[in-house]
Amino acid sequence: MKKLTLILIVFLFAGSMNLYSQDKKTEFKPEIKIGGTMYTGWSWNADDADFIGKLDTSAAGINPGAAFGFNPVKNQFETGKNSFNLDRAYINIKATLTPQISARITPDITSVKDGDGITQWTYQLKYGFIDYTPLALENGTSLTMEVGVLPNYWINNIERYYGWRGVQKTLTDYGWTLSAAQNGTTVTRKTGSYFSSADLGMTLKFTFPTKIADLNVALLNGNGYKNISFDQNRFKDFMVTGFIYPLNDMIKKNTDAAKKMNKSRIDGISDLTLGGFAYLGKLGSNEFGVANGGMYKNNRFGGMVNFKYNFKNFGWVKLGGELSMMSNTVPEAVTGGFIDSSYTAQGLSTWFEFNPPIEELQEKLMLTFRFDTFDPNTTKPGTNLTGFTGDANKQSLMILGLMFKPSSVLTLGLNYQIQSFDKDYVVKYDGTTKSSLSRLYFNTILEF
Repeated sequence: MKKLTLILIVFLFAGSMNLYSQDKKTEFKPEIKIGGTMYTGWSWNADDADFIGKLDTSAAGINPGAAFGFNPVKNQFETGKNSFNLDRAYINIKATLTPQISARITPDITSVKDGDGITQWTYQLKYGFIDYTPLALENGTSLTMEVGVLPNYWINNIERYYGWRGVQKTLTDYGWTLSAAQNGTTVTRKTGSYFSSADLGMTLKFTFPTKIADLNVALLNGNGYKNISFDQNRFKDFMVTGFIYPLNDMIKKNTDAAKKMNKSRIDGISDLTLGGFAYLGKLGSNEFGVANGGMYKNNRFGGMVNFKYNFKNFGWVKLGGELSMMSNTVPEAVTGGFIDSSYTAQGLSTWFEFNPPIEELQEKLMLTFRFDTFDPNTTKPGTNLTGFTGDANKQSLMILGLMFKPSSVLTLGLNYQIQSFDKDYVVKYDGTTKSSLSRLYFNTILEF
């Protein structure tokens, strides 16, 4: 907290000095830009399978060797299920109001179920914040304060380096299976991500000289942008995100030289980024009357690397990865009080992208690959019992795609995704079980 206070003092001092580099002879003109993003397409249940949802709890259905101790019910879902889908659609309104003040408002189109269980379209605020930059020097140093509904800058940047949010969410934003348990004749499955991709709060953003590194320090409600219940956030979450660009000076020199020769790209290394984050949070829900309410904690830590190499004149290869961990402490009610029910989780994501060095393709065709692993509970090894517990809850995600970019605003793609589990938690239409499920997607990505 002392470090945050010191940063605020520096920020306010810089604001009073009005250290902002600009050409005083140039007249400033406010500007408003409107853009948008849309991810839509088609998906197909390639193997007629899905996560088990219904169990045969009759005597004939008892099967100690099955994932949940019972055989799954046949025909739980429609065979050959396929559907057109709209994963995301939002409008970006960005305004530069003064040389120091800007703002962003992003309404997000989403789907919800009404009282009859029918899916309906609605919209909500994804981002809505004000930027104030009292410090911006010619050497690249800058200090900015943001207040409002803010992006999670870890997810935001990893999406940029991975490059294919229109295909799938990144490791810390993906809805992993956290638990699954029998509840009568049904299996209750809970999915979730590391943290929300946006939240209410304040962020201080500092860019170091020559733009060699970025540091973001955020104070957040912790509920996410979909939940603004004020009776659940008396604690505040603290997040630090940093990225280092060790070859930035060399890349800038090469870029400037390429511009002088009217080239739009450079050959050789075009990116090397190292990053990390720490998220320290407390949960405030359902703890009234609990003797040790401070036991509710959710902490997350992680790191990443991204490398991109441009072939001569055309094409590139990119590879990177992210390692992220979470630690949750939740009081568990027992006779006479509460006990500490801590658990930790760990995930690893790797990605690869290849653009062939073929002039005729004009850098419009990309082969992409991604492989993630996730273990929702690494603190209970050796408990491979019936149900989604202990060593039996590890899972992975593999994505293989071919993407075609006919223009700077449109990308078309075809990708195959396989989600795998450590046990046979997946049931086929005919009632047989397996440990993986497959999906085929046609992607249409529009960004302008």
